[in-house]
Amino acid sequence: MSKHELNSYLSLCTEFYDLIRPHPPEDAYAFYRTYVVNAGGLAMEPMCGSGRFLLPFLKENFEVIGFDASKHMLSALYAKAKIQDLRPEVWQGLVEDLNRTQRYNLIFIPSGSFGHLINFDSVKKSLKVFYDHLNDDGILLFEAETSKIVPDELGVWRGIVCHKPDGNFILVNRLTTYENNVCSSIDRYELVEKGQIIQTEIENFNVRVYDNPLVLIDMLKEVGFKEIKTIKAFNSSLTPDADDSSIVYECRK
Repeated sequence: MSKHELNSYLSLCTEFYDLIRPHPPEDAYAFYRTYVVNAGGLAMEPMCGSGRFLLPFLKENFEVIGFDASKHMLSALYAKAKIQDLRPEVWQGLVEDLNRTQRYNLIFIPSGSFGHLINFDSVKKSLKVFYDHLNDDGILLFEAETSKIVPDELGVWRGIVCHKPDGNFILVNRLTTYENNVCSSIDRYELVEKGQIIQTEIENFNVRVYDNPLVLIDMLKEVGFKEIKTIKAFNSSLTPDADDSSIVYECRK
């Protein structure tokens, strides 16, 4: 496996993801759309996945480019783009490796994807990379999840069946643990056709959560961001509270 790839978001996971989340949530899309409109220029979506947000933005003729570490997610993105006659500018890569001459008015990461940066060295390096790729007065906008996303039952296998349009299904089993603010799981994806398992994939899935916003705020200040605001998802007029499963960070260079 290339250092630019992940041991997650493989082919069955990608298919499962697109089946259960074919479209962005309306409130989240409207929230990010406001920032894309106000950016008034080129925006970037790191960790863009299969294009759940990026493709609708392109369909509205916004200037948005992106990248992702999963070749399977990008393959799904290209397939959906072809159907819609869209021509996205996307590439495969890790956040830490981002090194482009272009600068952006907006860099945004929806849906908690930011949490896949696990160790703090990677988090801090990534924040610095984002800072360096913004124009002056540009905005970094991302969601960080809290421990409210952690399942009540840990250390037990839980399953879900996802039915496909062709009548077959994907069976997903997950074993979740939680330690040191990292929610980890072993996920087993099985493609079942005509009662037979014909493909199996096993992934390790990790998400770092942030119950204390100051952990991120301190790192954001350290890499150079001058204005940092925490926002209740997805309402710019409200501040987060203890019951929120995610917090939006708006960071201005």
